[in-house]
Amino acid sequence: MKTGTAALFLALCLLFGTAAQAEFYVSAGAGKTFNTGTAWRNGEKSDFDNSNTYSVAVGYDLPFIDIIRVEGEYLHNRAKIEHGGKATYDGVMANGYVDIPFSVPLFTPYVGIGLGPGRYEGEYVLGYQGMVGIDAEVFVVPLVASLEYRYMQTNRHGERHDETYKFYAHTVMMKLRYEF
Repeated sequence: MKTGTAALFLALCLLFGTAAQAEFYVSAGAGKTFNTGTAWRNGEKSDFDNSNTYSVAVGYDLPFIDIIRVEGEYLHNRAKIEHGGKATYDGVMANGYVDIPFSVPLFTPYVGIGLGPGRYEGEYVLGYQGMVGIDAEVFVVPLVASLEYRYMQTNRHGERHDETYKFYAHTVMMKLRYEF
C-alpha cells in the first residue's frame, strides 16, 4: 500500500512538476438553454421548451502554453417537452480552451471545444460542444467572470418506451472561475 501511494505521489509530482507556474481552477456556471431538440411520440412531433443548464468544472491553465486551458466538466440540463414529459441530459465533458490575445486590459475572449460521455434519457451517448466567450478579471481576488455561448449536441437519439429524443441546444451561460 505504501509503495503504491509513493509511486502515485511521484507520478503526480512529475506530471505537475511545474505547478508553481500553473493555475488550477474550479468553476461553476448557470445559463439559459434554447433547446432545438425534438421528441417523437407515436408519430407526433413535440418540441422542447427552453430550460436551465448548470455546470461545475475543475481545470488547469497550462504553464508552458500560456493561452491554453483544459478542464473536466459536469453538465446538467433538464427540459420540459411541449406535450408533456421531460428530457434530461447529464454529461461529463473534457474541454479545451484557447484564450485569444486581446489588447484591452482585464478582458480575454476565448474559444473552446468539448467531448464526453453522457446519459440522455437513460441511454449512454457521446456529447460534443463548441464554446465562445469572454472572460473578465475581477479585481483583488483571483476570480474570473465569464459570459459564454455554447452549442451542444449528442451523437445519437435517446429512446424511451415508444418515444425518440434528439438533443441539440444553444446555451448562454454565466460562469465564475476561482484560480488558485
